[in-house]
Amino acid sequence: MTHPSLRGPVPIVATAGRCSRRLAPSVAVTVLAMAATACASAGPGAGGDGGAGSGAASDDEWRALAAPRPTALPGAPRVAVSGLELPTEPPWTLTSPVPLELGLAELVAAGLLRRQDVELVERRRFSAAVEAERSGRPRAPGTPAAGVSRGAEFTAAAAWLPLGGGRATLEVRLASAQTGAIVAARRQLIPANADPVGAARAVVASILGALDDVGRLPAWNDPLGEAIPTSYAPSGIARSAVERFLRALAEEELWNWEPARRSYQLASESEGFFEAGAALARTARLRSGGTLGES
Repeated sequence: MTHPSLRGPVPIVATAGRCSRRLAPSVAVTVLAMAATACASAGPGAGGDGGAGSGAASDDEWRALAAPRPTALPGAPRVAVSGLELPTEPPWTLTSPVPLELGLAELVAAGLLRRQDVELVERRRFSAAVEAERSGRPRAPGTPAAGVSRGAEFTAAAAWLPLGGGRATLEVRLASAQTGAIVAARRQLIPANADPVGAARAVVASILGALDDVGRLPAWNDPLGEAIPTSYAPSGIARSAVERFLRALAEEELWNWEPARRSYQLASESEGFFEAGAALARTARLRSGGTLGES
């Protein structure tokens, strides 16, 4: 049975506490680059999430962290992540300053951001920034410009549906950004207590599979090998690292660059947590003058 939230073209958008239904506003990170990102945490300001290492990073450190966004392959589809719906009671307890739906959606976005066979389009924050600029509201210090976006061709939404018996299913749908029509959908079984990063990677795998179903996924050799397994696999990422990612995301939402950097750096020190490295590089690009439409 298809969950009611996946019937029709209404995107799933994370809101404070729960998901609501409304119309959403419209790297390759190589192993070497990931290693450089993690090593950069040894500089000034690279201590705890707000404790002893509270000093600011130097401009040279920020430049080292701002790895260029990967160049999309010819024909790579432009995809925006419109949301991820979780059960009323998520299967894990995480200390998070942002709604868990938003956190998982951003894990998915970071998983796509590092790739060359997909061009991730920032939609949520870009749309808010465009509206602010149109209304004439001045940007607060440190707030990135909206910039220019080529726009998404597809939007991807997902829902986590408990089945009982220790199982759940992830349903992912791919829709035309122009018409809202569903063009492909994927479903896979996962454990009811699947870990957050493993679940986010399963969503990424389903998005890639859906793009392949419609003939829009160019061939690409992932430098991280089996980073995105075709079916769910535990990620092995510690809960503390996931919580640091969520704290960093909360700071990035407010454009608080230094605390976002520290938390992303600490999260990226967890072996294999490439999503944190991709998010950290994006933060550094934005802080260094990048725009939401291009970073």
